[in-house]
Amino acid sequence: MRLSGFSAWSRFFRVLFLFLSIFWAFYSLKFKKIWHRRNWLEAKKEKLYISEAERFRKTAVRMGGLLIKLGQFFSTRVDILPQSSIDILAGLQDEVPGVVFAEIKKVAEEEFSRPIEEIFYQVDESPLASASLGQVHRGELAGGQIVAIKILRPGIEELIAIDLKALRQVLNWIISFTNWESFIDLEAIYQEFEETVLEELDYIREAHNAETIAENSQHDPELIVPGIFWDYTRRRVLTMEFKEGIKINNLAALDQAGVDRQAIARRLLEIYVKQVLVDGFFHADPHPGNLFVTNDGRIIMVDYGMVGSITHELRDQLLEMVFALVKRDYPSVVDYLKEIGFLRFDADNETITRAVGIFIEHVLGRRKDMSSLDLTSFLEDLEVLLYEQPFQIPANFTFLGRALGTLYGICIALDPQIDFLEVSKPYVDQLAPAKEIWSLVKEKTANFFASWIEIPPLMEKVLLRMERGEIKLKLPLRSLNEKIQENTRAQKMQAWAIVFGFSLLSSIYLLANDFLFLSRYAFAFSALSFLLLLYQNRSPKAWKAPHPPLGKKGRKKQNKKS
Repeated sequence: MRLSGFSAWSRFFRVLFLFLSIFWAFYSLKFKKIWHRRNWLEAKKEKLYISEAERFRKTAVRMGGLLIKLGQFFSTRVDILPQSSIDILAGLQDEVPGVVFAEIKKVAEEEFSRPIEEIFYQVDESPLASASLGQVHRGELAGGQIVAIKILRPGIEELIAIDLKALRQVLNWIISFTNWESFIDLEAIYQEFEETVLEELDYIREAHNAETIAENSQHDPELIVPGIFWDYTRRRVLTMEFKEGIKINNLAALDQAGVDRQAIARRLLEIYVKQVLVDGFFHADPHPGNLFVTNDGRIIMVDYGMVGSITHELRDQLLEMVFALVKRDYPSVVDYLKEIGFLRFDADNETITRAVGIFIEHVLGRRKDMSSLDLTSFLEDLEVLLYEQPFQIPANFTFLGRALGTLYGICIALDPQIDFLEVSKPYVDQLAPAKEIWSLVKEKTANFFASWIEIPPLMEKVLLRMERGEIKLKLPLRSLNEKIQENTRAQKMQAWAIVFGFSLLSSIYLLANDFLFLSRYAFAFSALSFLLLLYQNRSPKAWKAPHPPLGKKGRKKQNKKS
């Protein structure tokens, strides 16, 4: 199924229009808020997040192609979208319409250059599952083996190419008209997203990915990776063992089968910790449609089109950062954040170090319950920190973060009381540098006495700097500066409002007394005054659209509770 030139351009512009209309719906709020009360903006944003997510979902289901894949990607990005949007987009994983068998059959016959009846003994016409790029049918080989046959959707390569061009254009506009790139490397993420999607179109690569994970997990009887039938596999057709199980998010069915959900959550987390930290090669798309559970409690993992890898260097950096956290060496933690790419090298080390120290000591160090913390104040401080400091999301963490975010939701649903740190600890200990107890005691003792030796000179330096008046007190001036700017803007607005009102009344007076010529100039001046009034009412920040606000939803929930 090839698209004509008109159809291809029509799809290109429809995708562009979808993204532009969603972008404008939010961007136009900066102008519309002038005519409404202050609390109108937040209420309108909440409604838009729901209505625009619903519009995107319906359009994605109708048009297919990359839109479904993109919607599934954003359905796990809690750092970008609120929960209301995520709940709507999450439905895309189960709403992909299937392709009629007559069309999907042609793809298989083109790949093998012969009728499908000569390839497989039998193929069910109704699909077991439909995804954004392909769909799966149950089949049987001549030898009697029951298999799952995954066939690429007809014409999907052309749709993906068109959608990627449209997405590329949208990305260029976002970079030009917003400051989002200061928070996240959009260019690198697009490149990785494009490469990943194009790799998913090659089922030969997916088959090799499955065998790699199967080899890495050969000593784990709790994980089932379906075997590949290479004689029945081509670039657009993948044939694997058929494994039957319960969808991992079907909690009622799991309970009915007598499966221990807590044990499943623990095993799933252990599998991923091993894949990421030990193997360095992991399944990057663990949504519920790709994870099943057998009646005896084993986990079936399917769909290896999207995988990720962790280099030895990156894994060592992550582990060293964890060790630094355990030792409360927060300056080193900040250094590792810069090396990994979460912080730019021009970040304020002192501010970030203080923030990391406060967070770890309050939440992890003292093991306080979150309810005992002032979450409203903490989230406000965290938001200010994220905006003021050059944080960014490295591109090579995008799909790892997506996978871990999805995994977190599945594990919490299976076992709300799961202790992620406790489950992960054995593998962290396995990779930690081997240290005997005596060497650890010597290290701590040396640090203790070194502190006593270093404290007196440090105190002397501080006292000398105080005596010379060199001690500087750092205050969070951002909120103070904002208040000053707001007051200045309000005064200017008041002045121009007076000018506008006076000029408008003067215009009416002149018009009423038949001074038509002068009244026209007065009306023109009042119009100019009104435009200047609107100009003074604009946000004092840059003209670019802001990054989606961080922490708003958390503060709102906290306020409702209180």
